[in-house]
Amino acid sequence: MSHREGQVRRRLSRAARPATGQDDDSGLAERGHGPVVAVTGAAQGLGHALTARLAASDRIGRVVAIDDHRGDVTGVTWRVVDVRDPALAGRLTGVDVVVHTDVDLAPDTDARARLMWQKSRTVTDGLTALETYRLIAESMREVITKPMTKGAASAAVTKLMPTGQLKDCPACKSTHIYEQPFRLGALPGGVRLRAGETGLLLEPMSKRGPIPTKSTNPHGLVHRYLRFLGPATPSEVAKWLDTSTANVREIWPDDLAEVTVDGRRSWLPVDYVDELVNVDPVNVVRLLPAMDPFLQARDRDLLVPDRAEQKALWQILGNPGALLVDGHIGGMWRSRLVGRKKLEVTVTSFDVDVDPALRDEVQAEADRIAEVRGVPAAVVRFA
Repeated sequence: MSHREGQVRRRLSRAARPATGQDDDSGLAERGHGPVVAVTGAAQGLGHALTARLAASDRIGRVVAIDDHRGDVTGVTWRVVDVRDPALAGRLTGVDVVVHTDVDLAPDTDARARLMWQKSRTVTDGLTALETYRLIAESMREVITKPMTKGAASAAVTKLMPTGQLKDCPACKSTHIYEQPFRLGALPGGVRLRAGETGLLLEPMSKRGPIPTKSTNPHGLVHRYLRFLGPATPSEVAKWLDTSTANVREIWPDDLAEVTVDGRRSWLPVDYVDELVNVDPVNVVRLLPAMDPFLQARDRDLLVPDRAEQKALWQILGNPGALLVDGHIGGMWRSRLVGRKKLEVTVTSFDVDVDPALRDEVQAEADRIAEVRGVPAAVVRFA
């Protein structure tokens, strides 16, 4: 199956938070020519016991201990980092074996990660992470009963929070609730942004259900992801959900079919396998917006194999849109308003031939975008 056919078939069928720390090589001595072994979760529990035993063995050349805080085992190299940090791979040069004991099976692991708590922190002010989320949602629902600015809402919610949920903010010279939990508490609290406003104006939703007390049907969430963006792996689903692969594996459904995409094991709901295998190729050109669902999947190496092109298409801020040609991402595009009567669309091709037929189809797409935006005309330029 070609790269493009693989994308077409799979699409029609259908967290990582960096931690910083200092490496500590103090007291480390080379003890022989045995393997270099890295242990995750080395500061406590099983990982601590294994790290201490390996450090005492004369059959091990070196031990690299990894955790989000430094433990008390000596004679090892400490790497203080969250195992979900992509930068960890660059700090394991020379390691022969990695033993993963950093498994967190607490029911609110995902909630703690989103609150940016270290794994060793399970409660704050006597509240678990899930209880903290519920308190924030309840407070937002109590406070935001009419349209109000984000600043006013934050100040009011802050008054209802225990001190452990607050931060001293030099930027606004005040103490207030952390930004991340405030944002994530809005949806269960029944709060939304009012559309069309120049500032951030929050308002209560017209229909607000009960505040959730637990996660419900996480398997269904995985199924829906795989339906629209599969086949995929647990790691890719975890990145999309901004959580850990371990959390996703805990809720990974049993009724999935294993398939192979470009030689890589992936999964798909059983009901959609036939549709994936028998889908007909499509011949279509589209200018996809930057946040189009097609671009939100995390198998970017499949969609855009070239790393430089990936970097250009998926940026931290201000992503361009994508040029989709027959199910293949063939370039990117940006637009700007020239005066009030013309939309200028600039298209940069990655690897497709920009022939007259493609130019005509791109122009038709640009005209459609201009019409939606209320602009009389569109001009397309190819970079």
